[in-house]
Amino acid sequence: MTEGRDREQPEAQEGNVLLRALRSTVGRESTTFGFSILVTVTFGLLQATEGSPDAWRVFLYAFGAVMSFTLLEGVLSKGFRGPMPQHRTRTLALGTSLNIVSVLAALGVAYLLARWIDHVALWAVAPFVAGVVYLVVESAEAAGAERLLTSAGDRKAGEVSDE
Repeated sequence: MTEGRDREQPEAQEGNVLLRALRSTVGRESTTFGFSILVTVTFGLLQATEGSPDAWRVFLYAFGAVMSFTLLEGVLSKGFRGPMPQHRTRTLALGTSLNIVSVLAALGVAYLLARWIDHVALWAVAPFVAGVVYLVVESAEAAGAERLLTSAGDRKAGEVSDE
């Protein structure tokens, strides 16, 4: 810290306001960003393997993509009654820095489904399963980050907030 500054001022308050805001936004939105990429490339993959969808298939796709989050949120929040805790930013930043792994794993599953399913239901099943795989792999990445940080001596790595 520089002299003359209040020693009680949290570290997060130091530095450039824009940089601090950017760190906050990127840290908070990384999982959402990865999911957005996943649903976009999964749609492109299905279009490449199945041809251009009609309006009905686009609605099926949207339904499947949304239901992956909805189902997991419902289960994990105990019927939308409990909080959805989040790791501290340091743990999230390390865990979500591997978004490429979760996106590619989920896209790979969508590709396999496109090869195995020859039915209109593929347009709902592929984004749903890909979304679930993405969220599970992303969660495994966060769990790995927590363990890595804990083993490195970060006693707060496993802390979560209910906000």
